[in-house]
Amino acid sequence: MKIDRVRVDGQMFILEPGQDVGSLQDQILAAARDGAGFVQFDTVGRSRVSVLITPRVAVRFEVIERDAEQLADWERNPPTIDLPRNDYDFI
Repeated sequence: MKIDRVRVDGQMFILEPGQDVGSLQDQILAAARDGAGFVQFDTVGRSRVSVLITPRVAVRFEVIERDAEQLADWERNPPTIDLPRNDYDFI
């Protein structure tokens, strides 16, 4: 099963199946071009998320393959969305 994943400023989100990724990318680009703006999207196991997008926020889209069992597990126990911090993150 194809899974769309997005990382926003180091936080990882699994997008709800059927989400229009192209439209979400356009919204993120528009918010960054306008200087800042909130963008909302639906996620697996976390419902609707609203993130503030600025020109300095890093956003990365990925497509991964997972089976239905793993997706169901993510809905019950969502993966950690924050990356671990270390002393070099602030350099």
